[in-house]
Amino acid sequence: MISGRQALASIDHILNEERAKMNQAGQSIEMLNATQVEYQREDARDYRELAKIRIDLLAGGQLVEHLERTERHVLALLKNREAAARELNERIQAAEGARVTLEAKRAAQADEVDQAAEAVDQAEGDTQRRLDADPDYQAQRERTREAARTAKHADEKATQSEQEKTQKSESYRHDALFMYLWKRQYGLPEYSANSFIRWLDGKVAQLIGFADARVNYERLNEIPVRLREHAERLKVVAEEEVQALKILDTKARKADGIPALEQALAQQQSKLDHIDARLEIGQMEYQELLARKTAFAAGNDEHTRKAVAYLAAEFQRDDLTELRREALATPFPDDDLIVNRLLQRDNERRQLESSLQSLQDTLEQHRKRLAELESVQAEFKRHRYDRAGSSFRDGALITLMLGNFLNGMLDRRALWKLFQEQQRYRPQHSDLAFGSGGFGHGSVWSGGIGDELGGGFSSPGGGRFRTGGGFGSRGGGGFRTGGGF
Repeated sequence: MISGRQALASIDHILNEERAKMNQAGQSIEMLNATQVEYQREDARDYRELAKIRIDLLAGGQLVEHLERTERHVLALLKNREAAARELNERIQAAEGARVTLEAKRAAQADEVDQAAEAVDQAEGDTQRRLDADPDYQAQRERTREAARTAKHADEKATQSEQEKTQKSESYRHDALFMYLWKRQYGLPEYSANSFIRWLDGKVAQLIGFADARVNYERLNEIPVRLREHAERLKVVAEEEVQALKILDTKARKADGIPALEQALAQQQSKLDHIDARLEIGQMEYQELLARKTAFAAGNDEHTRKAVAYLAAEFQRDDLTELRREALATPFPDDDLIVNRLLQRDNERRQLESSLQSLQDTLEQHRKRLAELESVQAEFKRHRYDRAGSSFRDGALITLMLGNFLNGMLDRRALWKLFQEQQRYRPQHSDLAFGSGGFGHGSVWSGGIGDELGGGFSSPGGGRFRTGGGFGSRGGGGFRTGGGF
């Protein structure tokens, strides 16, 4: 078993790992993009050298001048990109700094909430111990338990009778002659028929022994109804006793100042909720910045696109194509050396593009996992699973599933479902099922948690404490005790 704080720390650790992996992948992509642009700049320089050697193909050195202008234009575009990337990185660093500051504030405020919750839990525990020693309260609790036990027994008996009716009446319902006379209300004042039909019905009744069968069938139908009416009356009595016990619980809580403590807890919780809301907004803004950084790293920003597109267009010029073709066709050693460099960079560029695509895919996967895990973290905090008294049954399973999530074997919904199933809350001092809280009608006792966890509380006896339901009713599965006795 691990505490809620430990579980949240595990999520934070995984988040930091994902951020580090994103940064590493982003840096690798930026290096490859820089290499790709440098290859094109080197191509431009080699074409310029080749043009100087093959001056006979030029018109007054115009191609050399054009290539020099091309390089200066590309350098200007890349300088603009560097400035934009620097500004983006500064915004990301500012967002990360704001997040760290807010996380520190949240940790401090969470401590305030835990202290306020501890005060409520401790006060409820003291009140419950006082009530335990009160003779009047003991008497009302015993009356409630006895009424609940009686109501549950009556409900079970009525349910059993209803089931037996279905089984035992089957032979009657499948007897065509009996059901014919039953539906005609033979033997009752409501029966109506002419003399001949009356004579025939009488013969049938004598033949099948209808008089005795009708009495038995009536009793078979009547007993479940009577038992159910009796069970419903006892259910009302039991509910009245529970309400009387709840009034005593509520009065005791008010006399001991617990509502005021709960109000103080609500105020502290509101402050924590405000910080969490700011963190969620910050996370959304951070994700937008990361998406922009991913675009920069992938070379999809407008500055890189312009530079690459401009160079690509320039290298497709007819005069450059002719220059390279002529260099390949002549045996001059100087231009052969330049052409070999161009061909080598072509091969390296193809390998680089393959590596770049793989890294871009990896970066996008990290970004998506980071966004999903941040969503789980926000839900975790919103449900206050990190508060004092909150724990998770299987810490090893939590660690394993977080690893599976990172490996793509588990999605966000499945991971969150695991946290919901594993989470338990146990007050240290009070009992959520004390007094009127143990009869399936909800509990006036909060244990200092209020409604923050959602989905029901964990009872001190294990399992989830049911805050809904009520006494047994027709088809309702019986009287719920909620672990109160």
